[in-house]
Amino acid sequence: MGYTILLTDIDNTLLDFTAGSRAAIRGVLEALGIPFTQERLHRYLTINASLWEAFERGDIPKSAIYPTRFETFLGELGVEADPVAVNRRYMEGLRDNIFFMPHCWEFLNAIRGKVKLYAVTNGDTMTQEARLRTSGLDAYFDGVFISEQMGCKKPEPAFFDQVFAAIGPVNKKDCLLLGDSLTSDMQGGRNAGVDTCLLGRVEADPRCDYIVGDLLDVLPLLGC
Repeated sequence: MGYTILLTDIDNTLLDFTAGSRAAIRGVLEALGIPFTQERLHRYLTINASLWEAFERGDIPKSAIYPTRFETFLGELGVEADPVAVNRRYMEGLRDNIFFMPHCWEFLNAIRGKVKLYAVTNGDTMTQEARLRTSGLDAYFDGVFISEQMGCKKPEPAFFDQVFAAIGPVNKKDCLLLGDSLTSDMQGGRNAGVDTCLLGRVEADPRCDYIVGDLLDVLPLLGC
């Protein structure tokens, strides 16, 4: 018998955020008359990731991420543009460009009706709700928890306290947290007292109970 409750991240766990960002950044750069390159994409993703990590540590508020990432990115490109407007276009691009992680649908269909599935994400509310709805993933969840609506975030214990209060009495030994981030997902699982599974090819880390390279590798953990 495997875990019966799965708490899962969304970005780069079920939805391919990197591919979505690539399409969104391409649209932003084209609108600004700037050629798209892999180097520019990589630089944006690096800037964005560093700001999200600062948010997860509590160093900056979430509201600072959106203008700052494009202030920095556009500044490095030597481009004068309104970072708020550019961010808005980028977020629209994310909502319009949906990509799935490998074997996402096979995984979800295999666990449907057998495992309680809850989304736990630090993403933007409007964007995440739109992406889940557009992608059709929303139909698979028993509940969706977005940090922006909760007043706290992964990896804070308060975030998971609210999750468990909402889903009702559970034995944490029955719960598994799946995600791609060591700092928000794996550390969050540790803080919440549940087992963790990292999706990604990394070396062993004490915050991870399991490390898998593909969503289908999670199925045996769920008894599916």
